[in-house]
Amino acid sequence: MTRPTIKDVAAQAKVAISTASRALSGNGYVSPTTREAVEAAARDLDYTPNAHAQSLRSARYGTFALLIPDIRNPYFAELAHQVEIAARAQGRTVLLGSAAESPELMLEYMEVLRRQRVDGIITAPFDSAIDALTALHEARFPLVFLDRRVETLPVPSATSDTSGAIRDALAHLHHQGVRRLGLLAGPRETSTGRERLAQALEHARALGLEPVVRHGSFVETSGHDNMLSLLEHGVEGVLAADSLMSVGAVRALHERGIRPGEDLPLVGFDAVQSLVLIHLEIPLIIQDIPGLAHAAVKQLSQELDRFGSAQDVHLPATLDLRGAGAAPTPGADHEQR
Repeated sequence: MTRPTIKDVAAQAKVAISTASRALSGNGYVSPTTREAVEAAARDLDYTPNAHAQSLRSARYGTFALLIPDIRNPYFAELAHQVEIAARAQGRTVLLGSAAESPELMLEYMEVLRRQRVDGIITAPFDSAIDALTALHEARFPLVFLDRRVETLPVPSATSDTSGAIRDALAHLHHQGVRRLGLLAGPRETSTGRERLAQALEHARALGLEPVVRHGSFVETSGHDNMLSLLEHGVEGVLAADSLMSVGAVRALHERGIRPGEDLPLVGFDAVQSLVLIHLEIPLIIQDIPGLAHAAVKQLSQELDRFGSAQDVHLPATLDLRGAGAAPTPGADHEQR
């Protein structure tokens, strides 16, 4: 017989998974009525939390695990570098895993990391990994979300607040005469993909812009192929939702003989090496990568000392109109931070 999961308990109690987790773990408030319903469902189903996951809390090893979506993405590579710097400053080492933007590989890594001798995990999650993440959370295993969140899980997160920067980016494009706006949106199964698109659509409506949306993944080929599609639909300017999609969009424009930022207004994300080295003067939305990394390490240390004590951190992104050619190499001046 299949062992019941927290999802089964939540379904029988008619509550969200995160609510069932809080009720059984004692971490966070739920009403007495809800707690009784969840506990009754757990008894009826003969549900017990994962004992192995709970045992992970019994020892300290001086090691954090970092699970990122794709080490090939220069944004996440720099983020991993900054996490390592922050962890090393605390005398800790970092075990790194890269999921290649694959939800299936993310799940595999989560299962492996549950068995590793690590004190806690920092991860940029996919929604599809919620069962594995919930199992760790309900076992009170220290866990922090970095860059992305799973909204239904009460796990502390360090994320960018991109709304203001996206607003400024669209105002800049509007000022350049853009009315038909192309949006290179990220994957729907990530919080960043959903949030950045929602923010862009909100600000586009406020400016009277006509958005044309293409959904993709946070990879270069997605930015390239979707940029070609946007060109076929006559967009007058484009906002790309991440660094590698920005690189792919630039490559597509070059193939069509279109000068980015001159013939077609374009706003990208993050001053990654691929954009810096070719000195493209296009505006970029810049995230505080060192700040995010250091916040996540601090949060995980707090969770290790007292589970449930860390608070969410939201660091504002900014619009840099100077362009990639003027931007410094990411993280170059943060070694001593």
